[in-house]
Amino acid sequence: MVEYFKEEQFLQAKRQRKTVLMWYFIVMGVYLAASIGLFIWYLTLPYKSPTITTVKWIHYPLSALAVVFSFIYLGIPYKRVNRYYRLNRNLMTGIRETSTGSFFEYNETLQDKDGVDFKSLIFLEWNKYKNDFFERKVLVFDEMPFPEFKENMNVRYVTQGNVLVSYEILDIPEEDKQ
Repeated sequence: MVEYFKEEQFLQAKRQRKTVLMWYFIVMGVYLAASIGLFIWYLTLPYKSPTITTVKWIHYPLSALAVVFSFIYLGIPYKRVNRYYRLNRNLMTGIRETSTGSFFEYNETLQDKDGVDFKSLIFLEWNKYKNDFFERKVLVFDEMPFPEFKENMNVRYVTQGNVLVSYEILDIPEEDKQ
């Protein structure tokens, strides 16, 4: 079996998630230090000092900027990295399903599953209950290249949540053997 999804991919997603969180906490630490400094400055000022207004005019926009940064940073980069990490974790620990099908075509159209972008491989599988073939889309990560399959190749593949984990080519069509 050829491993399409590797444990290194999960570890890389984990490191990326940790890095994104680390930068967020560094920025929030700088904001918290500045906020504490401004609060201490405010406490040391005499009653009805004209400088109190200056401290407030510095602190209010700084706080608003920190809130806006948090919403944007946690809503876009962290959210995407966290979704990718969770999907990789599920691929490592989830229940895997083995199927056999005849490769039909590649589908480059981007699809979204759990907030992660995928493209798909289309296989023809036999349904024993309906006694007919049906098309099955098996998802592969958008950033990774497609496995090299030729049309009508019989492939045994392992999926978790319909995402390709590993595959094995069972036979090569007659016209490609020559």
